[in-house]
Order: sequence, then structure tokens, then C-alpha cells
Amino acid sequence: MNNLEVRKLKRATQRVEEIKKFYKHVVAYILINLFLAFIWNFSFKLVGDFILSNQFDGGDHKHLPIWFLWGIFLTLHGVKTFAFPNLFNKDWEERKVNEYMNKKDLN
Repeated sequence: MNNLEVRKLKRATQRVEEIKKFYKHVVAYILINLFLAFIWNFSFKLVGDFILSNQFDGGDHKHLPIWFLWGIFLTLHGVKTFAFPNLFNKDWEERKVNEYMNKKDLN
């Protein structure tokens, strides 16, 4: 294998690992939130009047459901994995390091 093929294989392997991590995140999200919704009723007071819980409060919008907040992070994880997969990966880091190494104004 030449250097280009090795780099392609490495990138493909990293990509598959990122996708696997996302799917594991989805499974954990589903299983844990099902457990929280049906088995364990909880609520924790947050800042001010807001309460983090696994239940809705009936309309006064003080309860922040854990599945909603976690769902925001899951969505961001999905966007990073599928919409912008090369945004901040190792190749990006290497390009930035090389860019700064090649600048003449760095001492």
C-alpha cells in the first residue's frame, strides 16, 4: 500500500468509528429515556424556578425534560457526524498545524 491508500484507509476507519459512536449514542438515548420515563420518576431543581425532570409539568413551562435537552445534544452530534464530518477531525488539526508551521511570522 502506498501512502495515499494508507491515509484513505485511516480516514475511512475513523469515519466508520464516528458513525458507530453516533448510533451508540442514539441507542443509549432511547434506552435510558425509556427507563427514566417508565421506571424512575425524578426531578432536580436547576437555576431559578426551572426543574430538570423526565415529566411534563402541565403548562407552566418550568420543567425542562431531560429527553429534550439530551435530544438537542444528540441532534448536534448527528449534524457533526453526517452534515459536517470533516469540520474538526484529525485532518483539520494536521492542516492547521501545517498552516501555522509554514507561516513566517511565528517565532
